[in-house]
Amino acid sequence: MKPVVSFDPRTQLLIVLMSSLAVFLVDMNKLLWIIAFMTVYLLLQSIYKSTLQLLLLTGLLFLLQNWIARTDVEIIKMFGFVTYLGLRLMPVFMASLSFVRVPSGKLMAALQQMKLPMGMVIAITVSSRYMPVMRLEHEAIQTSASLRGVSYRSPKNWLRPLRTFEHTIVPLLMRSLKISDQLAASATTKGIDYPGKKTSIYQISFRWQDYMLLLVYVGWLFVVYQHEVIQ
Repeated sequence: MKPVVSFDPRTQLLIVLMSSLAVFLVDMNKLLWIIAFMTVYLLLQSIYKSTLQLLLLTGLLFLLQNWIARTDVEIIKMFGFVTYLGLRLMPVFMASLSFVRVPSGKLMAALQQMKLPMGMVIAITVSSRYMPVMRLEHEAIQTSASLRGVSYRSPKNWLRPLRTFEHTIVPLLMRSLKISDQLAASATTKGIDYPGKKTSIYQISFRWQDYMLLLVYVGWLFVVYQHEVIQ
């Protein structure tokens, strides 16, 4: 689906970096304001299904966080760190959801205009493609595990964590090694190590929506942070 508004990859990268800093400067309750902004940001780019899934996950994590805070069972309290970390990083996940959808060629062209070292350009580009590919591999592994009755999505397997780990995490680790080789081979085929000046079919430039987004987001974060300080 064509997005309502498209942004420059450099703007999307700045949103990820700003969100990564902001989530550690505000109180847990103020994170909802940043998540609300991220929701609008993703919807403007027509990312509906994944946005809804992340919002449902956010609600689930908040419920678990409140339940764990009230319980007296020590072993359950240990899981409080997992829910706390998940909620803290949720705005970063949402910002990254937009960034990882940028085509690798467009991302490289944008990063090269920032005059970044080629090593950093390659690292950011490969990293942005790695997680979506890993997600597809995870889905394929879980489909296979479901057919064999060993998927962690089946509640009956929650009582056999070692077996579930063996059939879920181990194949994913093995596939990650092959994916690294495939991404490196793909990049080499596209001439990523060519030392000369590279051209691109993408027209990279800041437009009014990029300036508007950055201005509104900085203002939004300032208001959230000021409200945090005043309280």
